[in-house]
Amino acid sequence: MLTVLRHSAQRATNHLQDLWLGISTTGTAPAELPGHVYYATVTYSCTRSVLRKLNLTEADTFADVGCGKGRVVCLAARHKIQRAIGIEYSSMRADVAKRNVTRLRGRRADAKILCQAAEETDYTDVTALYFFNPFEPPLLDSVLNKIRSDRQGRATRMAFVMESVGHREVFSLHEWLTCYERFEDGDKHIVAFYRTALVPQNNLLR
Repeated sequence: MLTVLRHSAQRATNHLQDLWLGISTTGTAPAELPGHVYYATVTYSCTRSVLRKLNLTEADTFADVGCGKGRVVCLAARHKIQRAIGIEYSSMRADVAKRNVTRLRGRRADAKILCQAAEETDYTDVTALYFFNPFEPPLLDSVLNKIRSDRQGRATRMAFVMESVGHREVFSLHEWLTCYERFEDGDKHIVAFYRTALVPQNNLLR
């Protein structure tokens, strides 16, 4: 009973947050392609906590890989950063995300939604990335390879929310990345933070 009440309270809080920001991001939706995961959202409080830990700065270009309706992109765009980008394969959800970034209250950075496959996106200028379990491990491997190719060793950091054992195994194969923090958030998701290996600490926020 307490769990049901807690979930109801979370849904109400998230809906109120949407209204306050002028956007609409709630709900769920099934995956559209093999290797993709169904659409859902993380609570606002947990998302804000992850973004704080990414230490976004004015020099950052942020990307939410598998952004859905754009909740995380909208929250990132309320920071003083270069740009917030959402990458979403579903044209229906991408259209909703585009409307949301247009309507967002308190936006402090440029925001853009790309309707395309994550493994085909250009990550050349992206310094900080966010994933909320958007796809299965094999596709994650392809996306990480694309990020590595585009970034060419430049400082990059990322947060992966709802990391599974399979996802962790994929990350372990990418020696260009190192995990610097892992914990369970308030929604009971495992959150892991990665950054490019062998990069001086004072370059990580550039």
